[in-house]
Amino acid sequence: MTDQTFIELIHRHGDRIFNFALRLAGNQPDAENMVQEAFVRAFRHRDRYEPVGRFDSWVMRILNNVFLDSVRRYEHKHLVSINAPSNNNDKDWTEFLPGNDPDPAEAAIEREDEQRARRALASLPACLRVAVTLCDIEKMSYARIADILECPVGTVRSRIHRGRLRLVDGFSERREASPRLELAAA
Repeated sequence: MTDQTFIELIHRHGDRIFNFALRLAGNQPDAENMVQEAFVRAFRHRDRYEPVGRFDSWVMRILNNVFLDSVRRYEHKHLVSINAPSNNNDKDWTEFLPGNDPDPAEAAIEREDEQRARRALASLPACLRVAVTLCDIEKMSYARIADILECPVGTVRSRIHRGRLRLVDGFSERREASPRLELAAA
């Protein structure tokens, strides 16, 4: 593939790829970084692209790998033992951990359906979030998702089903935890 062809394909499919990244990352700066990394990887390995497949599926597969790498790096960096000494010798770790008190700002945000959906989607494990995003938001077929994730169609169906169930459970738990939302909905 020539450099010019690659650039044309990026321009043609860039918005869809960015939207996928935005759904995975949950915020624009991280999504932009993920897309940039995916494009760099795709450009470096453009000789591996098989024209029989769809270009955007190929780049989304790369983007999925970038996302999973970032999740692993984040989890590794932010792992803290409560038994370890804190950086501040005067205080115990429990003083730094958030309490169980509800955040008034969060209660206001939860009234917005789109914000609640984003948080519920973000709470899914990465493999379920990717499958649900590609199916329900990007409206891709199971076969195309299987191609992007490099797994059987049955695995895709299972991940989408489990992801949807967790989203429904997440919504009902939030409604039960916040009686004000039920009154507002009535």
